[in-house]
Amino acid sequence: MNKKLLLPVVACALALALGISGSSYLDCYGRTFIGLPETVPLDSYSLSVMSCGHNKPTVIIEPGLNVHKESYYGLLRRIFPYARIMTYDHAGIGESTLSDNPRTLPFYVEELRALLAYKKMQPPYILVGHSLGGHIVRYYTDLYPDEVAGLVFLDHPHEDWFRYIRANWSVEEQREYFNWWNPELTNSDQVKLAERLAYDENNDLIRGKEIPASIPVLMFTGDNFKHFREDPAGKSQDMIAWAEMQHSLIDKVESAKQIVDWETGHWPHRDKPDEVAREIREFIDEVKLTR
Repeated sequence: MNKKLLLPVVACALALALGISGSSYLDCYGRTFIGLPETVPLDSYSLSVMSCGHNKPTVIIEPGLNVHKESYYGLLRRIFPYARIMTYDHAGIGESTLSDNPRTLPFYVEELRALLAYKKMQPPYILVGHSLGGHIVRYYTDLYPDEVAGLVFLDHPHEDWFRYIRANWSVEEQREYFNWWNPELTNSDQVKLAERLAYDENNDLIRGKEIPASIPVLMFTGDNFKHFREDPAGKSQDMIAWAEMQHSLIDKVESAKQIVDWETGHWPHRDKPDEVAREIREFIDEVKLTR
């Protein structure tokens, strides 16, 4: 694998529609089914799961903040012939029921391990983290490094991004940005809001936890415009910092590849599904060769 390959592209991206609505779902072959996701009972709550494929290794997609599992359908459909792949709704999100656990990294990992045990999915895993999901898979890797064969990050923000904003943005720019996280100014439901309110604590929990040098990493970085200033000079500075801060997470990893593509946004797997899936399939093949 190329060591820290950077592929810059300048443009704007348009997200692709998934075509999934209501209670109708597509299976891994693109056929429409009703109620396809599996409900997994875990203690006092249940998780709604989508999984398919039988080949090794096992690939787990950790959703981003407030994101439903259907957002990753395109990846499941493109990856399942090459690996067993699963994603799910976090507790209280989508079709998963509420958990009494706080929305912090130790409990996300605890819930994921309970799900893996129920599904009899054995390690090693390739863990895919989108946005906040990157925090979760990194925390999992810190606790159970021997269970992780590889890591994939889908525009995973660095834990110091809020610090960067507070150090570089004007007071007015900061106020507007952080309004989205303000419980008094948001209409989000209880669980989605709880995920947002725990985000800074989760930044603290993951800070300083380095990815083991021996675990290969594939990282996608996109134009997450909602986290950038609007004026051209500020946005340019923010985009450079966004990519460089993500890059710093893999600086000590022996086999790491970062793809910086400004034609994709915060959802590279939806903006360029075929290209992202191809990179992940190649990553899976390379991980297989090293084990």
